[in-house]
Order: sequence, then C-alpha cells, then structure tokens
Amino acid sequence: MKKNKFTLGWFFISLLMAFAVTACDDDDNDVVNVTFPEKQTIGGAVNDVKELTFDATADWTLTSSTTWCYFITEETPAAKAAEGVKEYAISGKAGKQTVTIGISEEGQEYDQATVASIIIRMNGQEAVLAEVTRNAAGRTFKLYKKGEGDAWVEVSAEEGIEVGYDNFIQYKAEANFRFAATNRPEWLSIEGGSIVGATNQAVLFGIKVIDNRPDFSKYAQKGNLNFQDEEGKSVFTYAVDYKGMSPETMSYEGPKQWNWEVSLDGKSFIQTNQGISGSSESSSYNKFVEFTITALNDQFYPIYVEEYTDFQGNPGYEYFLADDESAWMKLEVKDAKTGKARVTVSPLDPEQSDIEERTGYVFAFPKALYDKIAEDPENKDYGLFVSTDNGEGMPTQKELRYEYTESNLLMNLVQKELKSAGSGSEEGEKAIELVSQYWENYGETVECTELTGEEAEFYKSEWQAAKVFTVKASECQSVRVNVPFEVASFAAELNKEDVTETYCALPEDGATKAIDVWSCQDIKSELAIVIRDAMYQKVTVLLVRP
Repeated sequence: MKKNKFTLGWFFISLLMAFAVTACDDDDNDVVNVTFPEKQTIGGAVNDVKELTFDATADWTLTSSTTWCYFITEETPAAKAAEGVKEYAISGKAGKQTVTIGISEEGQEYDQATVASIIIRMNGQEAVLAEVTRNAAGRTFKLYKKGEGDAWVEVSAEEGIEVGYDNFIQYKAEANFRFAATNRPEWLSIEGGSIVGATNQAVLFGIKVIDNRPDFSKYAQKGNLNFQDEEGKSVFTYAVDYKGMSPETMSYEGPKQWNWEVSLDGKSFIQTNQGISGSSESSSYNKFVEFTITALNDQFYPIYVEEYTDFQGNPGYEYFLADDESAWMKLEVKDAKTGKARVTVSPLDPEQSDIEERTGYVFAFPKALYDKIAEDPENKDYGLFVSTDNGEGMPTQKELRYEYTESNLLMNLVQKELKSAGSGSEEGEKAIELVSQYWENYGETVECTELTGEEAEFYKSEWQAAKVFTVKASECQSVRVNVPFEVASFAAELNKEDVTETYCALPEDGATKAIDVWSCQDIKSELAIVIRDAMYQKVTVLLVRP
C-alpha cells in the first residue's frame, strides 16, 4: 500500500513536471513581463469594509490567502457576506481599479493580529498586491474632522478624509495605544512631516497635496493612510481623497504680463521693464513666448481681448473665445501634460487693414471658469468686464475684471512697427564678450560669431534664447563669458547630456554678470552653454564647436 502511494505520488509529480516543462517550452517566447503595482498595507477591525485601489497593466485576477478576508462585489454584496456567501477570487481588465474588501471574525484570537495576503496575477505571473492586517481585539482608534461651528465630528474609515490643495486640512486622532502614521501616498504632505500619538492623548495634524509637484496636484488622487501601533498588532486604514486643485483656479510660470511690444510681422516680442536702479531693461523673444500653465486635469482655454477706441474717443473691448478663428492672438498648447503653451501673434499689414497698431490681451482660464465666462462674458458677477459709472450724464465705461488681470492674464501687448528688435541690451553694452583666462593670452578678446537666420532659429526655439553665438573649441582652453545681465542660472549640454559641472562655473572673484568656461579645446561634438537671468527673460546661448 505504501509502495502504491509512493508510486502514485511520483506518477503525478512526473506528470506535473512534464506539463511544466512543456508549458515552458511552448510559452517562453510568449510570456511578457508585467510591472506589478507597489505592495500596500491595509488594516481594519472585524466587520470593516476597505477599498483597495491599484493600476493594472494587464487583465488580472485577485485571490485572498485567508477565509476571513474576502471580496465584496455587486454579485455578493456585504449583506450576503453576513449570510456566509463570500468571494475569495475576482478578476478584471487592465486599468485603474478599486475593489472592496471585507473582514470577518472567523478564527480571531484575543489581542492577536492576523495578516492576509491579496495576490494579484497577470500574464501568468503573480505578486503580493496588499497585506491586510486584522486588528487585535480591544484596540480602538478614532479620527475626527472639523464640523459646524468648529465642533469635532468622528470620521468613519469608510468615509475617509479629504486632502487640501493650497492649505492643510486639519484633523484630530486619538487611540488607546501609541501610534504613528505610515504607508502614506507619495503625493501626500503631512504638516510637520509626521503624525505620532501617545496613548489616550489627542493629536492634531493637517494634510495637503505635496508642493511643487503639478504632476500630482493637477489631478484627483486616491490612496490610504495607515495609523499603526508600535507592536504591529493593529493597523487602522483611512482612505485619503484629493479632489484636485480648485476647478476655477490656475497658476503659470513665465514672463510678467505687462509692457509687451510685438513687431508687425509677429516674429519679434520685446518686453521692457523698469530695473531696480530706475533704468529700463528689455528682453526679446523670437516668434513666440512660452508659458507653463497648471490647471485641473490639464484643461485650460484662452480668451483674447482686443482694446480699441471708438469714433467718439471712448475705449472699448472686443473678445474672442478659444475656438474663434478670427482672433489674431493665439495660445498654442504644445504639451498639455506639462502645461507648455506658446503665445503667437498674426502679422499686421497697415496698408491692407488701415490699422497702424493694435492692443490685445491674452488670458488663460481653467475649464470650469472658462465655461462660465464663455456662456456669458458680460455677466456682472464673473464676466470678463466690470462696468463703471463716471457720473451723471456720462456713459458707462467697461474695464477688464481686475482679478483676471492678476491671475489669468498671460500677456498685454501692442503690435506695431518696432524701431529696433534687438537683444534689449543697454546702449553701448555688448550682447556677449569672451575674454581669455588662459595664461598664454590672458585678457585678450576671444572672437565669437552671432548666428542669424534659420540656423539660429532652432537654438532660439530650443532654449528660448534671444541671441545665439558660436566660438571655436580651440579658443576655449579657459575663457570668461561676460553678458549684460545678472546671471541666475546656466547649463551646459554635450551629446544631450548635462555636463555643466565639467565645463562651467560662476567666477570665483564674485563677478555676477559672467560665467567661466574651461577645457573645451578637445571636444569632438558641439557643446551648448545656456546662460539665463532670474526670470528667464534674458537667455543667451554660446555654442562651442570643434
């Protein structure tokens, strides 16, 4: 009998091994490795219901390693689970998923935590998607939010907590054990950096989306925040929900919005601002001016306004919505994901149009606000304009709404014939100057050449530069590059790699309108050196060519 069992067992094992070898032979070339979601930790007490959110790269199956941890679906809702009808395996399609998990009291022992594994399987491969901790009996944790009149209201784990955008949303936590917040999503910022609570003592904390990460703040986010005891016997998991930035607010990076002049052909943009010393400083851009716009779900739209004077000398405005092809100003979205957008201006021919110059405003609005304005641009509460009464018998005047010019105006421009579309350097000041720092010819001027025409256009577009110059590598054993502005940042790129620290540095003698460049004499391909001011309004590119 024993022999038969032994033989029969080895028979099945042999079959299994043969099947595995055959399967490997057949499928080795077909199996595609998949990227599994990061493992999560979820905790809860008996009868708790939890959500598990993940992003699957292929069709998937989930299984539970224990019978006290089960799945709740439309076919087997929580009510049926109470009657003993439970699901321990579910499946679905690729994409972002949220599944519901139930926790029962089956097999629970006092003051003992138990852990179940949720296994995900895709393309014949598997990994642990989540570890579910069933908390030890007797541990209590409570979370509160601000209610009416600043009263504290308890929050259930199913309800979850909301995450702020600009400001931290405040909560209060209390437990009959020492605890700390763990397993927070990478997009979540905690006021003070951490949450730690002592036994039976309330602790206040705030949460918001992390700063300076528009790739997080522009989109709604969901995740879990755990509160765990130091013994590992209890994990209380709360869903954290970030609804995204305010639908009617946006931010942008780029030049300031005022004092722009555009050439008649629409190819030269010049901005003039007052310097700290009282002198005027100008910056020039070629063909377009670029901005980086941050709005909810990358959805923002332009509205263009043309300012005019009527036959009686009264000022007036005409507006053009985003889909109006007659608008002579354009906001071209180059990459919605990064928010990159460019302002361009159509040519103006005074002989054909009988207009020597025209004034315009380029606004950008997030979708929710754009939709409201587009439906009624004259609305007195949120329209583009506000009306002012200058006194009895005087006509009502319209003005652009101030809050929009502060938050949504990208550019106010005048298109006209420009006397000079130069670099904006002060009179008598060179756009760039190279001086040798090498001992053999120290102090001598190193000749460089300005690039113009189509050859320069690529570099101006690539780096948003006003001027582009070239110099021979053989002349760059060591040179100082002087520019007519305060240098705030610089970079060097060789073969599409950042080599700034290898070839460039700020002068050690404290000069603020220069950088030092060295050891370029032996390069085999073009080295691009980009020099910028603080606002990226003055950008000069020096190409060191072998």
